[in-house]
Amino acid sequence: MAQNGEVGVKVADGGAEDQEVDFKKVSQVEAFEILKCTPHGITSAEVQERLKTYGYNKLPEETRNPILVYLSYMWNPLSWAMEAAAIIAIALLDYADFALIVALLLVNSTISYVEEANADKAIKALASALAPRAKALRDGEMKTVDASELVPGDVIIVRLGDIVPADIKILFEGEVAPVHANDETPLQVDQAALTGESLPVKKFSGDVAFAGSTIKQGERHCLKIMTRIGGCCLITIGVWIIIELSVQFGHYHHSCRAGVGNCPTLTNMLVIIVGGIPIAMPTVLSVTLALGAFKLAREGAIVSRMSAVEEMAGMDILCSDKTGTLTLNKLTVDHVNTYNMSGHSIEDVLKFGALSANIVTEEPIDMVLHESYPERDTLWSEYKLAKFVPFNPTDKITIASVTDVKTGEKMRVMKGAPQVVVRFAHDCAEIESACHDKIVEYANRGFRALGIARAEGHEGDPTWVMVGLVPLFDPPRHDTKDTIERCLEMGIHVKMITGDQLLIGKETAKQLGMGTNMFTTEALLKAKQGIGLVEGHASVEDLIENADGFAEVYPEHKFMIVKVLQERKHMCGMTGDGVNDAPALKKADVGIAVAGATDAARGAADIVLTEPGLYTIVGAIIGARKIFQRMTTYSRYTVAMTFRICFTFGLLTVIYDWYFPTILIVLLAVFNDGAMIALSKDRVTPSRLPNRWNLPSIFTSGIVYGLYLTLSSWVLYYVATHLDFFENKTKLVSLNVTEESLTNFCTSFAIPAAGATPDATLCTVPTYAEQLGASCDQYDVLNQCITEQRYVRGAMMRSLLYLQVSVSGQALVFVVRCVEYSLLSRAGLLTYVAFFVAQVASTLIAAFGFNGYEEPSTNLEDCVFCTMSSGNHNPFWNKRAVPLEGTESAFTASVIGCLGYVIVAWIWSAIWYMGLDPLKWALFYVLNEEGFRNGGFFSTFYGQRGEAMGTSAGVGINKNSMSRVSLARGSAQQRVSMGGKTSGGIPGVGGSMVPGPAMLERASIVRVPK
Repeated sequence: MAQNGEVGVKVADGGAEDQEVDFKKVSQVEAFEILKCTPHGITSAEVQERLKTYGYNKLPEETRNPILVYLSYMWNPLSWAMEAAAIIAIALLDYADFALIVALLLVNSTISYVEEANADKAIKALASALAPRAKALRDGEMKTVDASELVPGDVIIVRLGDIVPADIKILFEGEVAPVHANDETPLQVDQAALTGESLPVKKFSGDVAFAGSTIKQGERHCLKIMTRIGGCCLITIGVWIIIELSVQFGHYHHSCRAGVGNCPTLTNMLVIIVGGIPIAMPTVLSVTLALGAFKLAREGAIVSRMSAVEEMAGMDILCSDKTGTLTLNKLTVDHVNTYNMSGHSIEDVLKFGALSANIVTEEPIDMVLHESYPERDTLWSEYKLAKFVPFNPTDKITIASVTDVKTGEKMRVMKGAPQVVVRFAHDCAEIESACHDKIVEYANRGFRALGIARAEGHEGDPTWVMVGLVPLFDPPRHDTKDTIERCLEMGIHVKMITGDQLLIGKETAKQLGMGTNMFTTEALLKAKQGIGLVEGHASVEDLIENADGFAEVYPEHKFMIVKVLQERKHMCGMTGDGVNDAPALKKADVGIAVAGATDAARGAADIVLTEPGLYTIVGAIIGARKIFQRMTTYSRYTVAMTFRICFTFGLLTVIYDWYFPTILIVLLAVFNDGAMIALSKDRVTPSRLPNRWNLPSIFTSGIVYGLYLTLSSWVLYYVATHLDFFENKTKLVSLNVTEESLTNFCTSFAIPAAGATPDATLCTVPTYAEQLGASCDQYDVLNQCITEQRYVRGAMMRSLLYLQVSVSGQALVFVVRCVEYSLLSRAGLLTYVAFFVAQVASTLIAAFGFNGYEEPSTNLEDCVFCTMSSGNHNPFWNKRAVPLEGTESAFTASVIGCLGYVIVAWIWSAIWYMGLDPLKWALFYVLNEEGFRNGGFFSTFYGQRGEAMGTSAGVGINKNSMSRVSLARGSAQQRVSMGGKTSGGIPGVGGSMVPGPAMLERASIVRVPK
């Protein structure tokens, strides 16, 4: 075992006991002997044998108890509130409601568990393609294998950006071991994750590098939003519980006794708790994220941090690499325009370029230089590569030490950034100007120059001779121009961040239709020093925010650019592929590791792309916005339903002393949850602007929707129970429960039909006299009749109101899910199916009822005065148990089918539905969501708001400069553009165009004179 910094490893030697070896202390030769291998690696057969002996090179996979995982879905504040409701139900001996509440909890937990587990498995399967790989010498050849399949004795290569795949001993290169540390270039290894050391540690030949550390230089063989919304719902529920209990016990003087049905006031409180709690919220949001992440992974963007999905949806600036993202990263050498120097021919330039390449690592530049030399097939039979110093972003050069096999001549070949390479030349002063002119010429044509130099010998101070310049061309991707235009339409400004020269960056930008308002890091550093106006900008913040990109950038500049943009309240994305990009990737709101990125970059990124190009990023952004749209739809709906349930049934309780059954609320929650879970797969249109959680907007719109629906339910209740509208205008029975209406019905019809008189006692009614016995003289006929009629009509009213609440509430989903007119916006099939199934079930429940469930605890059977206003008994109520007048049972919230009133509920819901879209547009106007206020009703209605919004705002956008300035900060000063024209506020602007609809609030914008 490793102790005190030593590396102890048990090695099977065939003896009785395994031998423990400290590989840090043994020599390279001893290490080969102990591991029974050679510098040329091991064979495939030996690999299989050692896998059986030592096992795979990976830690045991962490597993979680599935039962605990399942139960964890019931461990959150919303579930706690629902569990409290279940405890209250069982305490009141309300077994049916208790069972339904527990079932609701179990259903939500089951759906969350199954959906997330399936999505997680699918994502892991796709992410397996990103599993660490290593290059190992096996059977005398360099092979790429899974890091988990490495075994003791493998000789592997690690390079810049790799995460060390196993504990390794660093081998010296060349034919003899270095005598002094200065004789070799060390590996610089980041061990912060293991030891906490902030700076890279130098590792020389014979040292040990630990698994999990990152190669910084060298090459060797070897849910906050959910909580706040849920908290708002819980506070609303808590306030209404206090109000209800205070009014019911304090004002109406209700009593509460132990036993089944003896405390309807507390039972009614469950309506507020169960109906108001968005119990499906954790399920819907987590399933939406999980399924969305799975879909993104299938499209080439693997999410390593779920919250990055939300941040990508809100991203308004993307800092993109040029090479490989905006371009194809398929380099070609222009042989004809190769610039030969110092007496070398073009063939010499190509030859030394090929000799400078290390093709083992398959770096793109190395490969293209090697493939460009016509005699490449015989090159390495004539020369031998003795040592190779790889590229790093700081030095920007590589050095290959090669030996001529025939003559034994030794030389070093350098390649790298031409401005760097030329400075090494012994005659730098004489040739630098000519080199610079050639580099500019290349850059103006979009070519990237590569400098090649050579020196005699492997040791000592070299005298570098410039061989020439190689022009490399990396063509733009065919889809990049259209993709950038798409980004602008989506309100995203793409800034090019490149290490190439400024002229190359500008030429590429022109080809892609991007802005050419680009600067070098020299301007960036000057602005940072605050020495006055730099390129017309007073501060580094303005320079970075307004620029279209930066050239000649080092990794540390990327970090600064991201930091400044974040300070300016932008949601910033950053692409990267190298180890030195890791800090910027971590700092960015959305760090994106592009296809082919190093292990270190992928480890630091939030999203890892498996496909090249900017198009993949845009596809991921669209997918993220769809996910965000589904989550905001549900959030608005959740807030609306909480306020609707709490205010509707809270007001009916405290104003009219009228109770509602918990069982109907539980069923309502079950059906609604099914529809809400369908939202996680809903067909949505992504927002045209970057999305961000706007809680004031969500709460405001949710409360307004909720109160609007509360009004619809209250008006229905009032019209049905306090007026004779439905009785007079239709053939439906009366549900009027006013004292006057009930008294008239009882005295003129119900009591005479039973052969009794209003002022008599119940002793005159044989059926009741037999049940009540001697106490029958304590109750009079009129009050009992009124109690029975209020009970029957109230029970039918509950069915009617339940259906209206169900239909109108779930229909709100179709309104909040889109901006346009809801009936013209097609939702997902599952959303329609969930609505249809839920409302068919609700309609049947409302029509047939529950045969008077729950029966009053103090009741009279075979009721005498319980006919409907038509004179007939309700056909779906055969128990006919009614409460005894003057008892608490008169407030029992029983349910009897409302018959033809189901049609009333549907028509009523449809009428009030017509007002939801205008209400939505009014809210969009007041809250100015998606720039609605700037557009106008009809342009918004048809989803084509761009030109109207641009004209009304007096805003235009120039294709040659996409610099970001807000309308509020638009500069009044005039600047001269590259074309000689003037514009207000942005350098490089020479004209304007009508903006796309999504550019206005977040894209690059300038004010245009009217």
